[in-house]
Amino acid sequence: MTLDREVALATEHPRGTERKRLGPYREALVSPAAYAARPEGDRDAIVRWAEVRRLVKERSGIDHDDANLADPLVPAARLRAHVLEGERLAAGLASVDDPGDDLLALVRSIRARARA
Repeated sequence: MTLDREVALATEHPRGTERKRLGPYREALVSPAAYAARPEGDRDAIVRWAEVRRLVKERSGIDHDDANLADPLVPAARLRAHVLEGERLAAGLASVDDPGDDLLALVRSIRARARA
């Protein structure tokens, strides 16, 4: 599925789509260390969803609703920070700068730094 199609689906059904996308990776969302311990393929799925969430929020404004205590959506900014901290740990880097744009490209860059 293309990123645009994922964004469209997530915009129509954000909470159900997030449950489906992140459900298999619940334990990776407990801590950045748990995330970093996951295989790269699992982390790729989480990174992709975090980028979808960034785009949904940017394009439509849909995000976690603090006023709704039962809202299952992880706030997009918190999910992004979790992913970046987990990738930093997995790469063994001291720090990672976040320009706030394309998360897929940023994670590729972090991984490339780790392999260099």
